Amino acid sequence: MKLALGTAQFGLNYGISNQQGQVALSEIEKILLFAKSVGITTLDTASAYGESENILGKLSISQDFDIVSKISALKEDEKNIAAYLTNSLHSLNSKQLNAVMFHNADDLLTSPYAKQRFLDLIQQKKQGKVKKIGVSVYTPEQVNLCLKYYPIDIVQLPLNCLDQRFIKSGCLTTLAKANVEIHCRSVFLQGLLLMVNETLDDFFIPYLSYLKQFWQMAQKNNLSLLSLALSIASKQTEVNKIVVGCCTVTQLEEIVKAYETAENFSGDHSILACNNDKLIIPSNWQTGH
Repeated sequence: MKLALGTAQFGLNYGISNQQGQVALSEIEKILLFAKSVGITTLDTASAYGESENILGKLSISQDFDIVSKISALKEDEKNIAAYLTNSLHSLNSKQLNAVMFHNADDLLTSPYAKQRFLDLIQQKKQGKVKKIGVSVYTPEQVNLCLKYYPIDIVQLPLNCLDQRFIKSGCLTTLAKANVEIHCRSVFLQGLLLMVNETLDDFFIPYLSYLKQFWQMAQKNNLSLLSLALSIASKQTEVNKIVVGCCTVTQLEEIVKAYETAENFSGDHSILACNNDKLIIPSNWQTGH
């Protein structure tokens, strides 16, 4: 099972297609119970996800999962990051995390204290507080630089049918050859790919042709939008985990069902690729949301 459960919605009102807001504690417990029952073994969280870590720490079932967390973006003059890991462990009510990543790759690439920060995290690994250490990236260039300067164990990167930068650049192959575990996020492009019957913000009007091509391909291949969205990551042999988020257990049930049929797609994903950063990088969206 490549699926991993993202928990941003547990602590924040997250996602352009999220109409329900932050998920209630009772629903989170149901989601975790179902996730465990279908073989999902990894939870993806971060200190930047509002109350997510604290909420997971209140639920004993979260201890049945491998937990991946992230160190929030750092101030320029911060050297030591041990306290961030200590706080996450405390919030999650855990003695050891499966992995910790720097949430902002620039914290390892542009600060004069970058190497000291990574060394600090290596010490935490040696002390047994975390099994794997790495970085969350936004561009292939960041991957190449991190591989050049740091012995990373794990990387999280964006990947979806429109955003194929990490495939086309060869980054997935390079990471796999370096034995780096690959987790991909944004497989639904924050839900945008699934909004076929909804009114889109005016910002997306110039990019409708890309979205329509995706929707039409799903229809042509008799696949749900969820299945087509999941298929590109599921077919990349280098990808270890696909991080997906949900607001209800019903949504997760639909995602798992779609994942099981994603292999039915035999078409060419490459024709869906978009190179316009204004669309494929959500932080560039200028919407009313």
